[in-house]
Amino acid sequence: MHSNTQIIMTEDSSMDKKRTAFNRGKIDVPTKVIHIGIMIFALAAYVTGDGADDYKKAEYSGYILHQWLGMGISLFILLRIIYGLVGPDSTRFSNWVPYTRERLRLARDGLMSIFLYRKPRRPAHQGIAGLINAAGLAIFAWMAVTGSILFFFLEPGRRSSGLIHFVEEIHEVGETLVPAYLVIHIGAVIIHALYGRDIWRKMFFIKSR
Repeated sequence: MHSNTQIIMTEDSSMDKKRTAFNRGKIDVPTKVIHIGIMIFALAAYVTGDGADDYKKAEYSGYILHQWLGMGISLFILLRIIYGLVGPDSTRFSNWVPYTRERLRLARDGLMSIFLYRKPRRPAHQGIAGLINAAGLAIFAWMAVTGSILFFFLEPGRRSSGLIHFVEEIHEVGETLVPAYLVIHIGAVIIHALYGRDIWRKMFFIKSR
């Protein structure tokens, strides 16, 4: 598709800088900060997840720690959703979430390029990268929503029941989904690095080599 790489010109023949940044995969500071925030709180919440089972006991310090870390994730996920709706072109969901036939085709082609060891040239978040990012956002949004419900309605010191117990059960699905996603995400970062695209350096404010 030539539309992925074309330079958009304005009426006065000046280059559209926003579109150029999108095509070159430029990552802005808010995106980096939000990404780092989600990463830190997600890992911390996952590590403390087992300790949160003490909510059934009279003393539930593990649960308190886990729930506040979870609310940290919820905050950064909310910021990401807002930024994905009103932020610059490169961050807007309408520009990269693979919900169209063409974007799904790009994701399929990206997956094939991995097996054929071809270097894909896509704008930021396009192709398989878009699919992985969309899946990650969906997983962490799921954890944020269910975790927030538990934060406000679960009563520590007693066993959960009814609807709250159901929410607790589906929240715990994240114990499988989160590590599975991290393996895929880190694998994608490694593959990009093998192709000479050290995107992880950009995300952590490190200059590319």
